[in-house]
Parts: sequence; structure tokens; C-alpha cells
Amino acid sequence: MPRLSEWKPTDAVQVLVFGKSKAGKSWFAYTFPRVVSFDFDNGVATARNPEFVKRFGLRDVFYEQFAEAKMQKGVASAHNAFDDACRYFDEWMKPSGKWKGYETGRDLFDTFVIDSGTTLSEFALNKAVIVLGAMGLSKSHKEGLGAGLVVPKLQDYGAERSLVEQFVDMVRSSGKNVVLICHEREMMKGEGKDATLEAIVPLFTGKSTELIPLKFDEVYNLRARLQGPNVVRYLQTEADGLRKVGSRYGIPDGTEPSFDSLKKEIDRIHAEQSTQTK
Repeated sequence: MPRLSEWKPTDAVQVLVFGKSKAGKSWFAYTFPRVVSFDFDNGVATARNPEFVKRFGLRDVFYEQFAEAKMQKGVASAHNAFDDACRYFDEWMKPSGKWKGYETGRDLFDTFVIDSGTTLSEFALNKAVIVLGAMGLSKSHKEGLGAGLVVPKLQDYGAERSLVEQFVDMVRSSGKNVVLICHEREMMKGEGKDATLEAIVPLFTGKSTELIPLKFDEVYNLRARLQGPNVVRYLQTEADGLRKVGSRYGIPDGTEPSFDSLKKEIDRIHAEQSTQTK
């Protein structure tokens, strides 16, 4: 039976980080050690940014970019991207394996990055409408191929949510560091000029907005503020009236978005608590 006092700073750090587009989420994710990236959004290009390389060096990131292979009128006529991502995970979790000629294996990396959950959800929806269509449970895909526009129904979104949540559970079960990147959505109350901002949440479908963050001990909103002439990015780790964020590790609000900053705080907290163990 595990004991709370036996927790070590070397334990995996699994984080959900959400924020606006180009806020610095990928920058934060690729500061983690020995990354294997599900690069759905070309976020890995951030790790080649001259400023990033100047500060963190040219990181040896393993990555794969996923896309649907067969499109018709802008609609996926068959699904493969979601399944390819699952196979990519499987190859990395083997003692040793191969992916497109490259060596893979669970001892060759420390961190999974999902970049991002937003596009992962799009690929999951493609699979959902196609599979449900084949089962006779949805006409969305058939109608979409004819019109060049998919209008998902309630059952399609339900299947998409299930696929995304299963994927997140699968990656978290690896025991590796995990960074799940999400865009953010503003939830409004009321309509028109009377509408007010009620919450800022990760951009997932339906109840996944609540359920996926519950899977993570560390949920951060990546934000930016002006400090003199400079833009300073920081992690919001304490909840306010709009953002449901939090850190069970106790990472301070305003921490710089980098793995080194997280590790420094985790080591500090652990050192303080080690003197208090009874």
C-alpha cells in the first residue's frame, strides 16, 4: 500500500494546459524532457523557434503528424488519423519497436505531448460519424459526403467524447509525464448585448469540458501580461471566478511556463514536506 510520505519528485508530472491560440502552450510542453509528441497542430515547429532554441537548446523531440488520408469535398471519406495516433502510442509503449524506420520503445522517452486536444477531437469526430454510419446509427457521414458538409448529431458527439476520453486515459496510463494542450472557449450566459462571460474552459465537447480536467492533478491556464515593454507568460494555477484551474502539487500561481520551473517548485515543496514527515 503506497504511503503519502513516499511520494518522490521523480514521479510523473501530468498536466492539462489550456489557453488562447499562440499563447505559448506548445512552448511550455516542449520544455519537458525527452518528448514524444502527437503533433496534430504542427506545434512541434515551436521547438525550432530561434528564441526557444537559444534558451532551451535544440531538443531531440520525437513526433508524428497525423491527417486523414482520404477526403471528398472536404469531408473525410474514411478515417485513419485517430487510429494512427493509437498505433503510434502502442509502438512507443513496447520494450522496443519501429515507426517509419525509427527506433521506438518505452525507455527512449519521458514525456507524451498531445498537441492539441482540439484537433484530436476533430479526428475522433471523423471516426465517430463514419463508424456510427456503418452501424446504421447515424446518417451524418452519408449526408456530409453528399453536401460537402458534416452536421453531427447528438449521438456523433457522444461517440466523439468517448473516443477522446479513452485516448486521454490511455496516454495517462503510460506512467510517463503527460502534457495535454487545449485551446480555450469562452462560455457566455445570456444573448446579444445582455450576454456576460460565465467561464473560460478547455475546448472540448459537452461534459468532457468538465470530465477531462478531472483526470489531471495539474490543470493550468496559460496567460500573458505586460511587464514594462515586455509580454510575460505565466501559469495560472489558482482558480478565479472564470477559470477552474488547480495544482495538487501546490505549484504557485504565476509560475513561469517551463518544466524547469515546475521541477524547481516540486523539489522545493518536497524538501519542505520531508522535514515535516511524522
